[in-house]
Amino acid sequence: MVKAVYVGRHRLLPAQSRALEELGVEIVRNVENLPTEPAQLNTLISQLKAEGVEAVVTIALPPHLLAALSSKFRTFVFEMRSATVSSISEAEEFVRQDPTKRTFLPGRPGEPIRVLEFVSINEVKVVIESKQVWPR
Repeated sequence: MVKAVYVGRHRLLPAQSRALEELGVEIVRNVENLPTEPAQLNTLISQLKAEGVEAVVTIALPPHLLAALSSKFRTFVFEMRSATVSSISEAEEFVRQDPTKRTFLPGRPGEPIRVLEFVSINEVKVVIESKQVWPR
């Protein structure tokens, strides 16, 4: 089994847990929010390495954080199909059709509700090349 940290606030859907198990990935630690300061992030990465963590599992992270993590760990990202609906009852009906793969995120009052369906797990490697163009 590959020891992994799950980066995210949401509970994994049953289909996501099953897919990880089939891949041989075991979540040994959860991290809700990654530090954005480079020194703090590097400290966390060192701690995770010391704990034997070999992989990171997440749904979505900013590219610079994905790049930092994927340079040190195998990085798996849940691919989610997304749409919006206008009411909680529509969102609940969407989830009821396949609760092992579906969930929703309620928006602020008056905003559409985002419905999500788990599609796959992708292993990613993110490399960012940066070159200062201003000031010259």
